[in-house]
Amino acid sequence: MKHQFYDKKIVVSGNVVELYEYELPVVKSDRPSRIGRAGQNATTEETKRLNREKVAARARQKVRRYANANFSNKSKFITLTFAENITELKAANREFVKFRKRLARFLHIDLEYIATPEFQKRGAVHFHMLMNCPYIENETLARLWGNGFVRINCIDNVDNIGAYITKYMTKDGLDERLAGQKCYFMSHNLKAPEVTTDSETIEDVLADMDVKRVVCSSSFDSEYYGIVRYTQYVLQAPLSLAEYR
Repeated sequence: MKHQFYDKKIVVSGNVVELYEYELPVVKSDRPSRIGRAGQNATTEETKRLNREKVAARARQKVRRYANANFSNKSKFITLTFAENITELKAANREFVKFRKRLARFLHIDLEYIATPEFQKRGAVHFHMLMNCPYIENETLARLWGNGFVRINCIDNVDNIGAYITKYMTKDGLDERLAGQKCYFMSHNLKAPEVTTDSETIEDVLADMDVKRVVCSSSFDSEYYGIVRYTQYVLQAPLSLAEYR
């Protein structure tokens, strides 16, 4: 069994770079760890709540990273609303899936998209959808949607598209309306964010980055890694780790 130690990690998602710096070295093993649920029958309600919040946070993180890795302010961002007061997420999700299929057939493309449902204050569901596709008129989108109003949002000045779409995702991991239902939709043809723990590559990337702004810089105490420092950067242009291999 081989072990590899590292004290830094970066995640590159288009024009967004996330840097993790660990006080204590992280051990990377070639043997997958197995974390099961054995012996967790007595899980407390507090543990369940924390687990659901972690699941919701991981979902937001995945959507944010995939959005930044695959879309830009040149992509289309639309809002799909229901004329009727649809409050059942399962029924709303079915309508979204049918719309996505109709849109792909109409455009004759393998559609690249991410979509998230959102509950309005009155409980009605609507969808926010980010997609790469040719020009299409709003009237045509509304006809293909067939359930109500469609709005094309202006995102010309958005430089962190992932943060933009995830602000519409619920931050409450205990929202019972999401229980057993999809909290996001994502096409299977999207490229994954790039990750490296190679120290030389990380140093080269940090030296080459043309930083537009620092989104956030924070630290937290980890039971296993000591103090972990986290910094998120928005760059002037997308970056790819393939350039450093």
